[in-house]
Amino acid sequence: MQAAQNIKDEQRTVAGKGDRAVIAWMGYDAPPAPPDLGVFNQEAAEAGASKLAASIRGLDAVRAGNMPRTNVLAHSYGTTTASLGLTQAGVHVDNFVSIASAGIPQSIPTADEIQADHVYAGQARDTLVGFRGFGDQYAYIGRDFSVPYRLDPTNDSFGAETFGADGAVVDTPAGPQQLRGVKDHGVWTKHHEGYLDVGTESLRNVALATTGNGDRVSPAR
Repeated sequence: MQAAQNIKDEQRTVAGKGDRAVIAWMGYDAPPAPPDLGVFNQEAAEAGASKLAASIRGLDAVRAGNMPRTNVLAHSYGTTTASLGLTQAGVHVDNFVSIASAGIPQSIPTADEIQADHVYAGQARDTLVGFRGFGDQYAYIGRDFSVPYRLDPTNDSFGAETFGADGAVVDTPAGPQQLRGVKDHGVWTKHHEGYLDVGTESLRNVALATTGNGDRVSPAR
């Protein structure tokens, strides 16, 4: 919930006041934490994808003719689930944003297969498990060791619009701002080094991408 609040606050910072809502969608059973091996297969993602697709269709039905800008932001194994959901019939969003991806299924070879106007992907540098404070220690494991292996949405061949997460100095109306790099796989951490922690390059880029300002994201390095 804190991560969701951080997104809403940052959206206001980068795009001004607006009528916005951020929904923390927890509508399926994600794989348990290791040593459970569920993250290495797609069973939970396939089940969750249908539920996510139904939620998006429901929003579209209720708001028919007055659909708001709709974004799906997914983290880790959630990117596997969301990408499958966004290829189902009758589903479309304005922006799909992937962070710390545990991998996109091979059945979705490029961003063009995802039913979104824009597909963004951000990823901190990979680091070894057990070495907190240097980068993302888990995302690549989900991608590389899944069966079958899954695709990295930040690779050029996938075709997403990538953005930085390792820290940068960016220009703002108030002048240059130093943004921290992500140094953990989580979205919110006690060390404020997660993908959606306040003051990170990742959070700012997520806010830009989800407010129609994707042309302003800082580039991946």
